[in-house]
Amino acid sequence: MDWLTRGFFTMAFGKRSIGTLFVIAAGPALLLASSLSLKAEEANPIERVDYICERGVVVPVTYIRKGSAPGFAVLDAEGKMIAMQWHESLKKYVALDEQDSYRWSDNDGQAVLSHLEADHTAKEVTLLSACRSDDAEE
Repeated sequence: MDWLTRGFFTMAFGKRSIGTLFVIAAGPALLLASSLSLKAEEANPIERVDYICERGVVVPVTYIRKGSAPGFAVLDAEGKMIAMQWHESLKKYVALDEQDSYRWSDNDGQAVLSHLEADHTAKEVTLLSACRSDDAEE
């Protein structure tokens, strides 16, 4: 730094000029970096979770969000890939295939897989009730 520039910074900012300038310049960059990280997380609407259920049954589930809201889930259970859609009124995912209507209810890492026959008099039957996400605390 030449004497003219050094003199200007000392007059304008005092002896803490370099540190002050760094904070002023770096502050917005750090905020931008954290904002971009959050946007990248929101931009990836797909999440894969493995659930461990009773008898050691593993149910892999791929969630596809619509923004921050639930959207779809695809799970592998009973030898089938089951495509499901979130139903807000039921607060659970329901299979797209009405003739083979699986239900998946997930809350804070705990999940239940059930099935509802196509018959209008049928009752929902629980298939797996003690499912925990693989990363849920024990």
